[in-house]
Formats: sequence, structure tokens, C-alpha cells
Amino acid sequence: MRILLLLFTIFLLLYQGSPVRSDLDADRICGYGTARCRRNCKKEEFKIGRCPNTYPCCLKKWNANSSNPVKY
Repeated sequence: MRILLLLFTIFLLLYQGSPVRSDLDADRICGYGTARCRRNCKKEEFKIGRCPNTYPCCLKKWNANSSNPVKY
């Protein structure tokens, strides 16, 4: 009887899954690794498509000044 209770407890713990993984689903990488899935795109990002979870795929806007990291 103890073994059955132990096996049942272990099964319930394994069935529950990892809570950390569910938090990362909203922030998946999309756009061939260049963008992120978000609920809403940030103001410095624009939507380039849809993710499998129906969130927008957000890509950072390109700024011509940011291509040269050297400041004069």
C-alpha cells in the first residue's frame, strides 16, 4: 500500500510539469532567430508576423546611427 501511495505521488509530481517552462512560452524566438514573440510589441519594435501562440512576432527597429558604435 505504501508503494502504491509513493508511486501515485511521484506520478502527480511528474504530471504537473515544470512551471518555469510555461513562463518562457510567451517570449519565444521567431523571425528566423531575429525577433521575439510578445503579447504587445514594445515602442522600439514593429510586428513582422505571428507566432504559433497567436502573439505578434516583434523585431527591433533599425536605426542608422546604431550601426556605428564609435561616438565622436
